Amino acid sequence: MALRLLPPPRASLAASRIASSASRASKLSRPFFTLPGSSPTTQTLTATRTLPYAPAPLYDLIADVDSYVQFVPYCSRSRVTRWSDPDATGRRWPTVADLNVGWGGFDEVFTSRLRCVPGVSVEAVSGSTQPGGGGPDASAVFRSLVTKWSVKELASLPSPSTEIHLAIDFQFTNPLYAAVSAAVSDKVAGLMIEAFEKQARRKLGSQRRL
Repeated sequence: MALRLLPPPRASLAASRIASSASRASKLSRPFFTLPGSSPTTQTLTATRTLPYAPAPLYDLIADVDSYVQFVPYCSRSRVTRWSDPDATGRRWPTVADLNVGWGGFDEVFTSRLRCVPGVSVEAVSGSTQPGGGGPDASAVFRSLVTKWSVKELASLPSPSTEIHLAIDFQFTNPLYAAVSAAVSDKVAGLMIEAFEKQARRKLGSQRRL
């Protein structure tokens, strides 16, 4: 007795075609390659130097944001636009500044909110540090940009000795920007702290080992 195979039901054929189409669409939608920086996570660059100066004059150099144009790489203009009320010593600290910065083919004006902890750190925040969103001062290139200088006296080394630590956290608005600037961005922290070391030598050379 011969067996005859029956064709599958129409519903089964339709489901098979849909699954096949979905599989082809999934394969076609995969990117051919992934751009650097396509992940929304924040990138961090750091650099550290130990300098033979007391912490106080080094901190004053860092807090002098108006002078950044003189030594910070890629900074073409720096201007403090708002100051704090006088502290207990009568000193006012910068709280908002505009910085013109260009690197990797980009030239942007950043309005930064400054947080000065006298003798300890100076932090500049542009955009939003919260996941997923920019702020009123975010730029077209960076969703967020946070630069923090920290000063720490090293009592274990010959006096005076101070550790300067620089951390830069940033997130691009578009992965294409990360791809274009990749060759430059990894070197920025090192270049900045090297430039600061040269500025310290120019300004504080006579104070060494006092």
